[in-house]
Amino acid sequence: MGNRVQWIEHQGERIIFCDYTSIPTEAEFLRAIGEMENEVLKEEPGTLILMLIDVTGSLVTANVTARAREVAAAAREKGIPSSPTAIVGVSGPAKKAIVLAMQFLRPDLRTTDSIAEAKDWLVSRVVK
Repeated sequence: MGNRVQWIEHQGERIIFCDYTSIPTEAEFLRAIGEMENEVLKEEPGTLILMLIDVTGSLVTANVTARAREVAAAAREKGIPSSPTAIVGVSGPAKKAIVLAMQFLRPDLRTTDSIAEAKDWLVSRVVK
């Protein structure tokens, strides 16, 4: 793994943490998403992946968003279900847009104000 993506544990659950904070360029952001893709696609079909993404201080472009959708599609193709995803660091109009989109498209996507809140929400998504 590179230095932007790592597996962490919270309350006994594995979470893939994508530290996309302060990424200065779109190219570097796309490389970081490639790191995440490599980790996600190592998982077995049917695996529920809890995903925590921190984008604080980074510009999320249309190309970055499109690349993230490609990774999600590749995971679904492999039989990995849609992942509960918590995003930290989204503010202003972008946050409002994400909240509106998730209400209709991704009930398993949530923006949170902190990493601690994100971890707690993610583990609450696991059916035991």
